[in-house]
Amino acid sequence: MNNLFYTLVVFFLASCAEQELCEGIPDVQKSETVVNDQFVSLLEQARWGDGKACLKLAKMYHDGVGVKPDFMNSVTMLMMAEQYGEKHGSLSFMKALPQMDRMKLIYDSFDRLGTRHFSSADSIADALISQGSENGYVLKGVVQIQRGDTLEGRKAIEIGAEKGSSLGELVLCAVSSLGKQNGRSGVLAKLSALSERIPMANRLLADMYSGYEGIDMIDEPLAEKYYLKADRRGCLGKRPARWLINYYDRNGIQIDSMEMRRLQILSGYVNDPDEYIPDSVKVDSDYLEIDTVAVK
Repeated sequence: MNNLFYTLVVFFLASCAEQELCEGIPDVQKSETVVNDQFVSLLEQARWGDGKACLKLAKMYHDGVGVKPDFMNSVTMLMMAEQYGEKHGSLSFMKALPQMDRMKLIYDSFDRLGTRHFSSADSIADALISQGSENGYVLKGVVQIQRGDTLEGRKAIEIGAEKGSSLGELVLCAVSSLGKQNGRSGVLAKLSALSERIPMANRLLADMYSGYEGIDMIDEPLAEKYYLKADRRGCLGKRPARWLINYYDRNGIQIDSMEMRRLQILSGYVNDPDEYIPDSVKVDSDYLEIDTVAVK
């Protein structure tokens, strides 16, 4: 759990840097009522593994059209688009943004932090703060923590979270646990409190309870609960879909045939059932096996 901080601010953000660009993310310029209807329709398409729908949702979150603008939710939908076959999605999305776009600046800054370019990220954070960006405080805090000033870094992230940054709220979960004996339980409690508002919080919780963060945290019914909550927000993903199929199969749980078909599509199932091999999850008193890797 000590690396959850890096999982949040590096993996979920900087992992997008490996993706290629896509064309044509349409502008949404309609009335709020029509946009809200469109959002619901796109979300259902995303739940069936439609990468293009995920790209459109990412743009809606970015522009704040029909939904509240949200950096973390936009990045999350870009990640989902890549998983569902839009290999040219996220970089194209970012490159299409104006050079001084706030989301682009934050994204690029986190990318630079991976190479420890603190001065550049620090300057961008100050500029964003002067423009009233809540995520500017989060970026400022991350830079300070990576420089070794955890106390001031945490204060900055807290300001960003208080001003409405969902990214800040997620990062704060990890920062709050640093150096604490009960850090893991504290993270779980904080993420649970965020799970109704921030889709990615559900993914993080489910991954912990399913065993991907260690065997001592396994609680499969809770893992199912949070994966399904993430699914309702369009951010389940291939591996969790495979976990759910395997979970239902191992426990003899019957679900609606249409829902099973949807999970199979999300998991990477194509036309031939023989092509589909779910993640192997075996739990007993001696070991947990996930994706053919045994954790003793």
